[in-house]
Amino acid sequence: MKEFGLTLEETRIMFSYQYHLVLADIECETNLDKKSLKRKWLSKWKDSTELFLKSQIDQDTVTNISFHLLTDFDQLKKSVKELTVVKANKLTLYLVLLELTLFKPYYSLGDNTEVFKDLRIYDEEKLKKKLRFFAKTLDIDPDVVGRFQSNYKEAIEGIKGGFNPWILGVVGAVLLVVVAAFFTPAIAALLAPILAPGLSGAAAVSAVLAALGGGAIAAGGFGMAGGFAVIVAGGAILGAGAGVGVGNLFAQSPDMALTQAAKLEVIMKEIVYIQKDIRLAQEIIKEQRQAIRSLEDKLDELSRNHDKNNKEIENLEKSIEFLRNALKRNQDLSNQ
Repeated sequence: MKEFGLTLEETRIMFSYQYHLVLADIECETNLDKKSLKRKWLSKWKDSTELFLKSQIDQDTVTNISFHLLTDFDQLKKSVKELTVVKANKLTLYLVLLELTLFKPYYSLGDNTEVFKDLRIYDEEKLKKKLRFFAKTLDIDPDVVGRFQSNYKEAIEGIKGGFNPWILGVVGAVLLVVVAAFFTPAIAALLAPILAPGLSGAAAVSAVLAALGGGAIAAGGFGMAGGFAVIVAGGAILGAGAGVGVGNLFAQSPDMALTQAAKLEVIMKEIVYIQKDIRLAQEIIKEQRQAIRSLEDKLDELSRNHDKNNKEIENLEKSIEFLRNALKRNQDLSNQ
């Protein structure tokens, strides 16, 4: 669905904000050893995201497009200002802020990254203040950051159990642990031909892991045209195209389906409650149904060789369960 697609430049802006968010955490870190490790992780992550961005460029048709992150914050703000001039619809900026708000650094970037596994954000509250500042630079109300965080946590629990707090009138009453989508290097290697075309080996694995952790799913493998580089904020689970590329993702990780569905619910709330765009909300629900049907077709295909595909079948069945719960919740929301 095109509303959830980001161009290469918009993706570069999103990754650049994430870069500066990690920088802010490093500045707060008081343990010198951890500070050093965090710098090393950020350097590797930056290289990997730039590799991912480079892999999305069509060398035959695209020129003068940079894949380097904007490490100078003033330059980043300038790029955002240029973007807002040409973007009449602010939804793109909300998508960027959502992925920025939910970004959790220091995840695995492939082999030889075990040294980073114990790193954590030093001060969540200070980082939230930084997120509120970033929201202002995107011309978005800073209170949206807290709303995104609470709505996402609520969506995760509701989709996992089918519980819908909107109906019972207890929005925000449940405190939850957010489940992060998890991909091993081995799984990333399987997905690399779809998500990072042109890359191979350790570089491809690292690029895929970096992009997925940043919330970006390459659009090329999912039938999305029109100059979009990636799909974000749950848009990958919309439409018939989900049955091919996304089916492969969800057959490896139901957690990916869960987090994508939760992000989509967060955006649905903004669309229905804040932007009052009922037409778009109805279109999203329609495409959710199409995606589920496509994934069911993918499940039928895998079931033809049940013994060989047993684990993938189990994962995809769980993913479809999550997506059905998510669809029901979004239908309830649109009917409020």
